[in-house]
Amino acid sequence: MAAKFEDSTHQLWQCQTIDGPMMLKVCNQQIVAASSFWQGMNSLFALSFPACLADMAAIYKQVQYISPLIVPEYIASDFYESASYILVRLIEGDDINAEAISDEMVQNLAHHISDCHRHQSATWGTLLTPQLSEDQWSTRLQCTLRQLATTRAIPQNILQDALQQAGMIKEIECVSIMIDLRWDQFLHQNGKLTAIVDLDAFVTGPRALELVLLEYLLDKRQAVIFKQYYEKTHLMPDLTKVRTAYRVLLFLMNVLGDTDIKHWMNSPHYLGN
Repeated sequence: MAAKFEDSTHQLWQCQTIDGPMMLKVCNQQIVAASSFWQGMNSLFALSFPACLADMAAIYKQVQYISPLIVPEYIASDFYESASYILVRLIEGDDINAEAISDEMVQNLAHHISDCHRHQSATWGTLLTPQLSEDQWSTRLQCTLRQLATTRAIPQNILQDALQQAGMIKEIECVSIMIDLRWDQFLHQNGKLTAIVDLDAFVTGPRALELVLLEYLLDKRQAVIFKQYYEKTHLMPDLTKVRTAYRVLLFLMNVLGDTDIKHWMNSPHYLGN
């Protein structure tokens, strides 16, 4: 399958085996080392890929526990000097077209995120063993922004605004979040979101960060649907206090493959003011 982003680290292979159909995900470690996304994940969350593949069995089990969506059956994973892999059982469902999102899919996504955000932690970092304290967030965020800005140039005024706001973030609500949240990480059946298939980038971190990312996935109408469901169980945080810092972080990490920083920063925002 073709890579979706310039620094995409994985190739996907559908395999027929004596135990049934499987999905094999292979990553090139040289590409991983050069990936702005994984550099950011390591710098900020202390999540080292592909070393974290050793924990994949437990990660799949944890996401299965916290999410209402189907999670593929984990089969095996390992990492080597040249390449690494994850093997899971193939599950039923169709790829999602981001241009044809149903209202029910938005509700299903809200259900998934709401459930993940129920699992709060006093610390943040990796999904299974978050060991970073709340007072470390601001400093590590600033350090990560500076580090990534050396590899992906952005206007200095935008970077400085992000650094200034990052330095003012004092309280974070640590929950289970997905840093590469995109519609193509899910499967659907008959217009209903049914499964989540990519679990590599689950971490424990600020729920506001995932909500800022979500603003890029929803249009105005979809945001209203999401908020109606999400606010049944959670208060929507004020994102104005973090949006600049988090948007710059997500851009520098190349989360959605955008290349125009000014367009990225000026994208509409429909959640949390």
